[in-house]
Amino acid sequence: MTLSGREAWIQSLACLALMASTVLMESGTGIDFFIQRHWYDAVHGVWALDSSAHQAWRWLFYDGMKRGVALIGISSAVLACIGLFSGRRAWVRAGLLMALSCAATPLLVSVLKALTGIYCPRELAEFGGQAPYRPLSMIFSGVSGGRCFPGGHASGGFALTMLFFCLSGRRARAALAAALAAGWIMGLYQMMRGEHFLSHTVMSMLLAWQMDILLVLLVDRILLPALSSRQARGKGVFRD
Repeated sequence: MTLSGREAWIQSLACLALMASTVLMESGTGIDFFIQRHWYDAVHGVWALDSSAHQAWRWLFYDGMKRGVALIGISSAVLACIGLFSGRRAWVRAGLLMALSCAATPLLVSVLKALTGIYCPRELAEFGGQAPYRPLSMIFSGVSGGRCFPGGHASGGFALTMLFFCLSGRRARAALAAALAAGWIMGLYQMMRGEHFLSHTVMSMLLAWQMDILLVLLVDRILLPALSSRQARGKGVFRD
């Protein structure tokens, strides 16, 4: 699936509006704390997924899913190279989009985590920690603090939403549903450990969506035309 300029603008504006709504939701409704209290045993000071449960399941829901995303990214880069040498434009496009998404989305979230200064639930005084609560309205305030916003682990799963733009029809919708499921499984796993609030995971999903839009425009309007031009000069052409 491709994006017209108008579609890109509409989706970007919708995405930014939802990001702003997420900040307002977190600050005005208390839903983050409402959800986290259900996963925290204040009497015993433990989360629904405590350290022992995490050690039992991290091979699948933490390390396993992270490695799966990395494998998809590497495989996509290989696909792009094969497509370039074999003249298959569709392979180059899909490979570039997926490889860039699997790298750029987690990287963006990682950078934002270092800048926003928001604490994890487990670090807050209400959940047995020592840090003060800092609402999302205070992000980028210049005050040093936590490194928990947006949700980093979930960003890998949400990066796979780029599959929607690599496929078409039912396959695109099925791939999008699977990618969203992966992102939310990864996000909920961390929420049940006290690592993130709901708003952290929602913001990661929206950032992945915005990154998808930017990368589709980059690949379709800049990288692929440049590669096509080089192919033509080298007497090679894409077959599709």
